[in-house]
Amino acid sequence: MKNKKIIPILMIVFIIIGIVVTCVLGLNFDLSYSAHKQIDIQIGKEFDNQEIKAIVKEVVGNRKVTIQKVELYEDMVSIGMKDISEEELQTITTKINEKYGIENTVENIAVTSVPNVRGRDLIKPYLMPVAISFLIILTYIICYVLIKNHLGKKINMLKAIFGTIEIILEFQLLYLALIAITRLPITTLTIPIAIIIYALTTIGSIACLEKQ
Repeated sequence: MKNKKIIPILMIVFIIIGIVVTCVLGLNFDLSYSAHKQIDIQIGKEFDNQEIKAIVKEVVGNRKVTIQKVELYEDMVSIGMKDISEEELQTITTKINEKYGIENTVENIAVTSVPNVRGRDLIKPYLMPVAISFLIILTYIICYVLIKNHLGKKINMLKAIFGTIEIILEFQLLYLALIAITRLPITTLTIPIAIIIYALTTIGSIACLEKQ
């Protein structure tokens, strides 16, 4: 009995700590989602991302850097980093010129300031599918309880509905608390993982309802 009480208490404490960390420090967004500089350099020939990354890292050290091929023929590189000085840009340009035998200058390199992506904009594309799926689940629970009650089973409708909602919210909050406390970066995988957790907890709660 004590163990059954301890686990929910620990979950609540963990969630509260996660909320506090989020309010104080915010979430740790990956470079692609936070405000950064995007440097586009035309190379005009095939190149290897790892070679470009090695050149950039030699100049900027351990700072977070993203490297991506762009353009139709993938002959332009897009370098993303939090910030870059004129001196660093000049050094990177010189080293890339030497590596690939080209003659770029700092003046013909595009440096763009990319704003941060807001969390609400990140989850917006997923809201409608999740809402529709939840309505389907809710309809299923209501129909299931009505049928079972009609067959003589005594199942509390509100308890079944709110029990499912509680389980879904608990695991989503635990997941967000884990991200906040461990300072895991918000990446392209964060929301898909949340949806997988949502699906698994929904299936689990319905299975428990059917077992009852």
